[in-house]
Amino acid sequence: MQASVGRAGLTYSTILDDRARNYHVRVSPNGEQIAFDSDREGERAVYVASRDGTDARRVSGEGYAALPSWSPDGDRLAFVRAETGKPQVWNIWMRDAASGRLQRVTSNRAGQPWGASWFPDGQRIGYGRRDRFVVLDLSTGNEQTFRSPRSGQWVRTPAVSPDGTRVVFQVYGDGAWLLDLRDGSTRRLLRDRSAEEFAWTPDGSRVAFHSARGGHWGVWVMPAGATHQ
Repeated sequence: MQASVGRAGLTYSTILDDRARNYHVRVSPNGEQIAFDSDREGERAVYVASRDGTDARRVSGEGYAALPSWSPDGDRLAFVRAETGKPQVWNIWMRDAASGRLQRVTSNRAGQPWGASWFPDGQRIGYGRRDRFVVLDLSTGNEQTFRSPRSGQWVRTPAVSPDGTRVVFQVYGDGAWLLDLRDGSTRRLLRDRSAEEFAWTPDGSRVAFHSARGGHWGVWVMPAGATHQ
């Protein structure tokens, strides 16, 4: 399933309709491909397919992998992958689209990073690691970290704004929060504890998210500048 946000609201189109469980569909910047994670081979892994869902191929190598994210130029695909023999330990990996080369870009010995949201410069990614939001410079390896606004509670499914100045993320069990990277301030956008998997509109004015509000899972949209229930 693919959802897009237009002036009239949300529109949907089916791009995968099989017996596998497919998640986290991401359209490439040029619109020609999709990346997603799926259990179609028995274990969750990351796949790339044509935009219409055909020619799906596994690209994450061996082991559990999920949460794909395209670089702004479409040349790289980031995702999380479990360590061999340590399924509860994840790291962020990168795949070069042209060569298919895989590279691990983090070296966590414990825990599970959540997502790898790209900054518009294509040189940095942001991800959640336990109760921190981490900005990683891919060229230098330097990290900048921001604490969760709720002490000890995990930061999950972060999404960097199109201009690279803000990040929306889930604080596990405590709704959706907004981090302003310019001054490090945070504020809660949404009290909905189930809200997750955020995506900004290109102009940065709205955020789409996945939620079980109302008793069933669906896609919702909220203005990025206001607090909601």
